Amino acid sequence: MKIIICDDEKEYVDIVQQKVNSFLKEKNIVAEYTLYTDCQELMENSTEVFDMAFLDIEMGDIKGIQVAEKLKEVNPHIVVFIITSYDHYLDEAMDLNVFRYIKKPLDEKRLFSGLEKAVQLIDKTVIEFYLKNDNIIKKVSSSDIVYIEIVGHSTKVVTLDGEYISKNNMNFWKEKLSASFFYQVHSSFIANIKYITKYERDMLTLNDKYKVPVAYRTQTEFRRYFMKYNGGR
Repeated sequence: MKIIICDDEKEYVDIVQQKVNSFLKEKNIVAEYTLYTDCQELMENSTEVFDMAFLDIEMGDIKGIQVAEKLKEVNPHIVVFIITSYDHYLDEAMDLNVFRYIKKPLDEKRLFSGLEKAVQLIDKTVIEFYLKNDNIIKKVSSSDIVYIEIVGHSTKVVTLDGEYISKNNMNFWKEKLSASFFYQVHSSFIANIKYITKYERDMLTLNDKYKVPVAYRTQTEFRRYFMKYNGGR
């Protein structure tokens, strides 16, 4: 999971990172952190894809709301926490669909409660779907899904531990797999970026064995997204 924290007070950057990391470790979730104390630098330089953001609302001339808007341009699904001593920006935060608005000093209980829901939203940890022929429900962890493929009127779900034919259509999977590491690279394929072991302009290799095509009309946009996800410019 990729997390960005921005606050012009380094003390709060460190506090937020420590508390968030403590929570995620309990959930066995590995996180990569990008830290800023200068929001202007963030606005000018950061083009990475993040899953979660923790932003102070007042950082000089630039407001946390503006930073959130920029981050949402790169990943519309990013979960944004606004952490601040001020409450008169609440309406703006709500308009931007900010996930949580937490006052300083940090309320650990409220922070952890928000993180619990945020992780579920990002990960969609367990997805339930009907198997085509058995009419029973299968449960899989979204992070274990390598790719989804349309097969006839159904979809094939390829996971780390097996392959399944689902009754659900592609729209179902597009809604469920909203985390930043999933990308619809072709009208018939959704790929998990984390499992890319070889990247060619028109073809992905996942886990060293699965070949997934990248549609011509998607190639430029996907390359840009892939580079941002991996910290490129």
